[in-house]
Amino acid sequence: MINKPTIFREGKYNQKDINDFKKKTGFKVIDIYSNQSKELFEVQNPRITDEKELKKKFPEFEEERKKESSGDWIYYEWNNTFLHTLTEKENDSLRTNRNKNIITAEEQKKLANFTVAIAGLSVGGNIATTLAYNGFSKNIKIADFDTLATTNLNRVRGKLSDVGSAKIEIISRQLYELDPYVNIIAFDKGLNKKNISEFLAGIPKTNLVFEIIDNLPLKILIRKEAKKHKIPVVMLTSIGNSVLIDIERYDQDPKTKIFNGMVDEKILEYILADKIPKSEVNKYVMEIVGPENIPPRVVESVKSIGKTLVGRPQLMSTVTITSGIACFIARKIALGDKVTSGRKIFKFDDLLNS
Repeated sequence: MINKPTIFREGKYNQKDINDFKKKTGFKVIDIYSNQSKELFEVQNPRITDEKELKKKFPEFEEERKKESSGDWIYYEWNNTFLHTLTEKENDSLRTNRNKNIITAEEQKKLANFTVAIAGLSVGGNIATTLAYNGFSKNIKIADFDTLATTNLNRVRGKLSDVGSAKIEIISRQLYELDPYVNIIAFDKGLNKKNISEFLAGIPKTNLVFEIIDNLPLKILIRKEAKKHKIPVVMLTSIGNSVLIDIERYDQDPKTKIFNGMVDEKILEYILADKIPKSEVNKYVMEIVGPENIPPRVVESVKSIGKTLVGRPQLMSTVTITSGIACFIARKIALGDKVTSGRKIFKFDDLLNS
């Protein structure tokens, strides 16, 4: 169960409510309201650049806004913090102000109303937070059943004190601490045949799904369901110093083949029906990735799993770039720009050697 922050919204409380709440719980109070009010004044009055004029007019602005219940109060149970901040609308305005006009105000509204689902929260967790920093998805769906291990900290944005905690809880907290108003629909047991339809088509319906998991049968199920509901699927695979980008636009062309036809659909059905030995399933994973796309060092590392290594190698530097690419693709799709099905590979070495 993911605990949401407790929110006292402006106009819905009085000072006695806040004082009474403070008495019940011993917590750290953080008040950023005045600092944010100054930011809001500057954002709304960009032509006032003279410091003397700013100092003269800001108190007038502050006085006009003053009321008994100014701003919102947010209580974060997990870090025992009570935060005094601006309202949701004002926070959104400030957080997205420096996006302009790379992203226009009208486009920003579209992104906020564009529901993204993310399956798998190792790489996917970084995608979720990057989307949030760009002002995406007031409704976001995330799915993962796993807990954080210390070895995950080479690519998952977490803390040592998070080790042993559920990844979905760690990412949810990061999202709430950035935007306490976000609606997170969390699938903390992971995905399966019974809940995939809800994950994609449940209210609010998913507009785009990022699939970043290792389980091949589940990858297939996600695509079959996405195809059924005409939802685009994007898979980003971090491989050493490169990113494999696979896009399936089931929303544009219902005839789009699963994995863009890289594996025969009969084989995929056999895998789902468990008619192919698990020892052979990895062969089809390699077909999807493409052996030619795997650098020699990664190949050697994979061969060492179960001998001298315990898991597939990944780098935070690559994962960070992957998250940026994911957000760029999501923005293009959300705004109706041309994004076609198919595969692209982004090799970092090409940037230096071209």
